[in-house]
Order: sequence, then C-alpha cells, then structure tokens
Amino acid sequence: MNFTTLEEFKKTESYQKFIEENPSTGRLKVEVFTAYKAVPIPDTEILITKDIDGSKVLFFRGLTDSSGMISNIELPSKAEDKNYKPGDTAQYTMYDVIAIHEGYERIKKYDVAIFGNTGVIQYIKMIPDVEMEGIDQNGS
Repeated sequence: MNFTTLEEFKKTESYQKFIEENPSTGRLKVEVFTAYKAVPIPDTEILITKDIDGSKVLFFRGLTDSSGMISNIELPSKAEDKNYKPGDTAQYTMYDVIAIHEGYERIKKYDVAIFGNTGVIQYIKMIPDVEMEGIDQNGS
C-alpha cells in the first residue's frame, strides 16, 4: 500500500484546506477480536487513512495491545454542532480503518465517521485464515 505520511501531507496546501474544514478533534478506539468478542487479538496492525485530493494520507499506524485494543487515537474532524437537533444531519469526517494480522483474513477495512469532541469505538471481528489440507475447493 502506498501512502502519503501525515508529515508529508502537512507540507501541502491541501492540508491547510483540510484543517480549516476539520478544526476539531475526535477520538477513536479500535477493538480487535475473534470468537464473538471472547478472544482479543493483540499485535494487529491498524492503519487509519483518508483519501484527500488524490492522495491516500496515513493518519495513524499502530499495533493493538494485549487486550486487542488501541485507545485515544486523535483525528481531525468537523466542529461539534452545539445547535444540533434530532433530524439534523450530523457533521463528521470519514476515515478508512484497516486491520492486518497474519493468520487471519488478509485485510479488514471499515469506513468510520469521526465526530468533533466525541469518542467512537470501532469493533473489528477477525476470522482465522484456516487452510484445509487435503480438501479441494469443491469440499471433497
């Protein structure tokens, strides 16, 4: 995967425009597990990206802890709407969250909405990549 680092992105005019449109910060917590949340998956690589002006910008890269979690990932977001009423369209910024772990599905990708001054939890269910020896693709 080819990414533009956040440091590189900060040197562009696109960054200034992006920050003007996303002056707030939202927080993301990622939880990776298998077996219906019974078994956490540590050391899962988490990438958080966003396509901006033709570049895939990498905002975060890290590994889950022994509990299968990464907490308090801060991401730029739209400003919190203090006059929000039920029925209004909420202001948010979309990011791609990608989970990679050897021995599990190749790549899991989720679209996540980040809201200003708000925390969001993204649960990622990984399925073990089990190769069945002696069985062809037709199950025989």
